Amino acid sequence: MLYKKRTMPKLLQGLLALEKRLSPTHPQYDYIQKELYKTRAGYGGEMEYDRYMKEVRTDYPHAILHDLSLQQEGIHFQIDSLFITPESIIITEIKNRAGKILIKANPTQFLQVSVEGESTVFRSPIVEVKRKQQFLERWLAKRNIHIPVRGIVVFAHNNELLIEEQPLMPVFTCYEAPIYFRSLEIQERVLDKRMIEKIATALVQSNRQYNPPLLSTRYRISKQDMIPGVFCPRCTGNEVMQWDKLRWNCPSCGNVSASEHEKALGEWFLIVSGDITNRAFCEFTGIPDRHTAKRLLARSRLHRRGKRAGSVYVPANN
Repeated sequence: MLYKKRTMPKLLQGLLALEKRLSPTHPQYDYIQKELYKTRAGYGGEMEYDRYMKEVRTDYPHAILHDLSLQQEGIHFQIDSLFITPESIIITEIKNRAGKILIKANPTQFLQVSVEGESTVFRSPIVEVKRKQQFLERWLAKRNIHIPVRGIVVFAHNNELLIEEQPLMPVFTCYEAPIYFRSLEIQERVLDKRMIEKIATALVQSNRQYNPPLLSTRYRISKQDMIPGVFCPRCTGNEVMQWDKLRWNCPSCGNVSASEHEKALGEWFLIVSGDITNRAFCEFTGIPDRHTAKRLLARSRLHRRGKRAGSVYVPANN
């Protein structure tokens, strides 16, 4: 049973917004596009895995959770996908790498081989899984849950996998994942259906979506470099909407909305700053006066901190 779906990462949301708000002539524009391509490809690979996992049917009770962000001992760890069985909990590490993958033994190495035959070593996903195993085991033990935690590595593309010697952890492509889970033989039933449901629910309740560092800081981009405005969601050319008669109006397609500024606020919190003032909101969205801005901010599911001129607004989950 699916307990948690995957959502678009905030980093990808921020990069999509940043690309839209930067001029193509900006020195960082090409680099942002490369980062966006890489992040979008990774998310696409994870969604491909999720699509295959819809085929999973088992004779034993189970729970599937995609995209978990947890904390243990003050350390954040992210799990691409989790599969809970009566006998063990299995972490799936999803890798989105095109082309031929060579897995060498003694020591275990992962290499990506290009069409030209050039090999590039990349960080072992097995090491990444083992780190997450340790944190998840501690997270479970803190809740008095003791069950083996295992891991698998899945490549999102239908890669050609050349394995010199099978590593200690299963490695395969994502279309093989449903077969792997369907064919699991449950030898010892540590958890019953009720306990599986209880653990899955606790994981969902503990999940906190990862907030990446502000993109303006990460990519050294000034607030003044960004194109301001509330963009029309229907126009492909980033048409800026105008506030008039208590709603946003698109002069190009005629689209109207009363809350489109909330998307612009979300982009501000991902790119520019963790808070916003009334004045900055006016400048960023094109709101004509501070009284209108105050009313819109009050209706935007934000928390207000401070009083009068010194007050700022922050997201409700802060």
